[in-house]
Amino acid sequence: MLLGDENTYLSETLSESPTNRASASGPSGEGSSRHSPAQKQRLERRGHTKSRRGCFNCKRRRIKCQETQPSCGHCNKMGLKCEYPNAPTIVHQPHHQVPLFSLQDMRFFQHFMLQCYPHHPIGNENIWTHEVPCLSQTNEFLMHAILGMAACDLMNADPSLLAFAMAHRIKAIRAIKKSLAELPKQKGTTPEHANALVATCFALTFQSVTFEDGMTEYMTFIRGILIIGTQMYIKGIKPIFVNLMGQDSSAVLEPKMVDLPLIRTEWADGAVEAVGGLRGLCRDGVEVEYFELLLDMATKLHTSSWKAYQTLSKHYGWWIQLPHEKFQRVIDMTSQTMVLLASHWIALKQIMATVTNAEHECREKAPPKESAVDLGIIRWLGYLNRQIDDEHLVYNRWPLWVEEQLKQDLTFFGKKF
Repeated sequence: MLLGDENTYLSETLSESPTNRASASGPSGEGSSRHSPAQKQRLERRGHTKSRRGCFNCKRRRIKCQETQPSCGHCNKMGLKCEYPNAPTIVHQPHHQVPLFSLQDMRFFQHFMLQCYPHHPIGNENIWTHEVPCLSQTNEFLMHAILGMAACDLMNADPSLLAFAMAHRIKAIRAIKKSLAELPKQKGTTPEHANALVATCFALTFQSVTFEDGMTEYMTFIRGILIIGTQMYIKGIKPIFVNLMGQDSSAVLEPKMVDLPLIRTEWADGAVEAVGGLRGLCRDGVEVEYFELLLDMATKLHTSSWKAYQTLSKHYGWWIQLPHEKFQRVIDMTSQTMVLLASHWIALKQIMATVTNAEHECREKAPPKESAVDLGIIRWLGYLNRQIDDEHLVYNRWPLWVEEQLKQDLTFFGKKF
């Protein structure tokens, strides 16, 4: 019996109950006075309450059913087949009756699609503006990551949007953690869910660029992309992104970058000398590997911009694939040696602006240029330089020089905005 049917039956039963029928008949005071006290007591006693979920036979006879299963006592006594109505269907209303996203969020969503979608992996601009927005409709963590990234981009013109950007970022991180924690219970994932996880890590990675202390989170989310991408490959799930792996990107970039001109000799000289000065500070294996990659990158700037870029990519690949314990050493900002290595890495990327510009030129399409200039990871350089204590300042003169040139002219090293 449906819930509505049961309510109808209940109202009909109550209308015919002894108390209601007595009220309807409205006995006069004169008639009542003729009854003896015993009769009065009998008239005033309420009838029994009929069961709501009794069997059909008891309802038809209008008697109270014991509701015992599989057969009630009355039916057993009469030798009748005892049948009960179906359990009522309870319809639960959704908890959220209010829209989860506001008009401000719609503005962020539109800005993402038109202005600030990521430029990585290379050649996926149409994926970011078509497939990814569709995936966000069914994956809350991706939606929050998109909105947070767009709000951060709009902060260049309106700093008051920081609260919105951080709120969406926190929600995205919480939701993606919850989703990953539930994966073992679900015994796997769907292609849509896996691709949404990858897209979320990319969006959170790019949002990290807008925070001056965002370098460690940037590196952490890039590692998340690799971890999820590897699992997708193992499970035979096809990613929606092309050129996801490093070797795929190199095949796209090499034709445009192999013949790039060298950067100015004095910049390369300064980089080699500065990085070389860190040699004595690097003692454990992780520090030494970090140092050697930076020195190789700086040295190759003298001979081939393309090979220097390949070493830059190799450096990414190195820390992306490090075991967890060693990666924690790389992002340990309490170690002055690690902070110095990081400041030299970011400074190297700044003097390689004419090289990395070519990477952006490989995009199939690009959002319209805005009047506001985004500092990008130049923010990180300033933050890292401020973390160096007085004892180690002598090792950080070159990154400070690079920062000073950029303060005076953001295009000093050839970066295009």
